[in-house]
Amino acid sequence: MTESDEPREPVPNAVELLREGASAEKRLLKQERKAERRLAKAREALADDEARLQKAQERAARSRQEVSTAENALREAQTRRAIGPLRSAD
Repeated sequence: MTESDEPREPVPNAVELLREGASAEKRLLKQERKAERRLAKAREALADDEARLQKAQERAARSRQEVSTAENALREAQTRRAIGPLRSAD
């Protein structure tokens, strides 16, 4: 039996091949659009989170400044107490 005598599998119709290819391409495009939407949402969430982080960092900086000011006031008060009351010269 030669190659030409062997039974061959039927060759798929060219139209069917195109249809399957188009269907596969359509699925891939749909997956890509879905991934693009997920990326857009993730970027939007990141931007929101970064904005909230910036505000929180600014609040923390103000709080650190307030703590520093309060610490300085406490040290000054402790220093004055350590010196004691000033006596007037009679």
